[in-house]
Amino acid sequence: MLLLHFVNKLIFDELIKTNHVVRVKNLQYFSTGNKLMERIPRNIKDCSRFVVRKKRISSEDKDPKARSDNSFSWFKAEAPPPQTLSVGNIKCWWEYNKKLLYAKQQEFNSERATSLGSNIAAAYFIIEWSGKVKFKNSNWLAATKDKPVRLPNIYKPNYIITGIDASNTLICYEGLTNMNSLNYLKWLSFKGCEYIDDWCIDKISGRYPTLEYLDISDCKNVTERALEALYRLYNLKTLIVTNHHKSATFELTCFMLEECNSNLKCKIFNSRYSNHLEENKK
Repeated sequence: MLLLHFVNKLIFDELIKTNHVVRVKNLQYFSTGNKLMERIPRNIKDCSRFVVRKKRISSEDKDPKARSDNSFSWFKAEAPPPQTLSVGNIKCWWEYNKKLLYAKQQEFNSERATSLGSNIAAAYFIIEWSGKVKFKNSNWLAATKDKPVRLPNIYKPNYIITGIDASNTLICYEGLTNMNSLNYLKWLSFKGCEYIDDWCIDKISGRYPTLEYLDISDCKNVTERALEALYRLYNLKTLIVTNHHKSATFELTCFMLEECNSNLKCKIFNSRYSNHLEENKK
């Protein structure tokens, strides 16, 4: 081994004199013109003088306006601003990603709708998300830990949904697609649903023309703009809403709906959250 190392060193010294060194910086290969020889030992001291090194600049000679080069750093050299790590921003980030997860889980299941029909498929979806379903000429069906709901595995035309109670569920806009073609739906409640907003109400108003009862109270994201779309529900008889911001426009919109539909009666409740805040201020 010592003899081989000595021979390699002599060959390398001769190649340096004749300028036949290739990729000296990596110290992996060198050439003799026609033949490529491999693996120069890395412990040769003479190789260090061929490695290109940057000239060091003192802090006094450095231009203060010049920016440091961070192109080869694995992580950002600058620390993140402190407000990005605040409790409020972390909470908003968590709520945003949680809603994205629910939207992904509630995507439309076309295979189930095709095999079971729109009514039975909607019943499966509502019960999976802790809701209740009422079929024609039957009682309310709701799943519990001790007694799960048994629904048919094939299409049956006599299973027709007439009522849905999705109160306090996590159903969002994407999940409403699983409730299509419910042509005999008369009773619907989304009371206290966190993700029901104006866009959801607009979608509901165009899907269920036979609806007679609608409860969207305690939905914090529902405003008077959503109520304007309910004029399309010409069979609606009872509407229950909550005026969270105590807006006069909200109440005026309800009065206009009653004028458009003589059979409609609106029940307006004040927000329990705003009442709780007022009591704390007193």
